[in-house]
Amino acid sequence: FALFFVCICFLFIINGSNLIDGFNGLLSIHSLIILVILFLINLIYGNNELAQVLFYTILIITIFVKFNFPKAKMFLGDGGAYFIGTLISVSAIITNNLTPEISSFFFCILLFYIFFEVFFSFFRKIFLVGQNPLLPDNKHLHMLLYKFLLAKNKKKLESNYKVSIYINLAYLIMIIPGVL
Repeated sequence: FALFFVCICFLFIINGSNLIDGFNGLLSIHSLIILVILFLINLIYGNNELAQVLFYTILIITIFVKFNFPKAKMFLGDGGAYFIGTLISVSAIITNNLTPEISSFFFCILLFYIFFEVFFSFFRKIFLVGQNPLLPDNKHLHMLLYKFLLAKNKKKLESNYKVSIYINLAYLIMIIPGVL
């Protein structure tokens, strides 16, 4: 059961990373938040090899954000989103295994937003709408927020990057108590 559960979690995080990649800065800034927290945990607990990998990944994503936010001149694409999702999943599992002093529940909270986008969509389609859960739709949190912002100010680019700001700010506020 544990192997099946971990595989499902991997699938949800990787797919969720690709799902939220469509808005300027949403995945890159969100992954920065997660990776910085994982980096600090590994640095504090002396897991220097993983901390070093996370540091260089943070550096690369920070440079990418310069070209992706607020006006996108560069995109991650499917390969980049899948890579970041895989890196986040593997790093969270390794960090969890290397730091038994930290509750596994903390890592669930850390990955909640990416997981939630896929999990909620999957079950909403099956139980509430009766749709095929594998087909795309536009009822995800970030898309609904974009539609709301667009209806409010009619500026596509501004609405696009504001989605990233609002979601990541809300996520950061909710994750801070867990980090402390």
